[in-house]
Amino acid sequence: MDHEGIADVLGTAIGPEARLTRVGCLWACDLSNVVVVNPGVEGRRRGARPAWVTKVNTVERARAVADWVRRGGPGLAEPPEELGEVLSAAGLRRVSAPGR
Repeated sequence: MDHEGIADVLGTAIGPEARLTRVGCLWACDLSNVVVVNPGVEGRRRGARPAWVTKVNTVERARAVADWVRRGGPGLAEPPEELGEVLSAAGLRRVSAPGR
């Protein structure tokens, strides 16, 4: 898997209003790569909460996430169909990677 390529796509394609922060495992290590898309101010006003997109393991999925972010993200735009089910933190089970 091209972690750097995926991060490069996300970092540049999400647009100037968004920010990419890279971290280690986000609870759902078995669903890696996990991207959490936080709603903006207006999305939060509309009741949106952070959305967890799992298995972002290809540049194409990273581009789909970036497209969603540019269109407004949670609360303002529907996620692209190709992302499949988008979860909340409550919808995930906590799984640690081996050795963590």
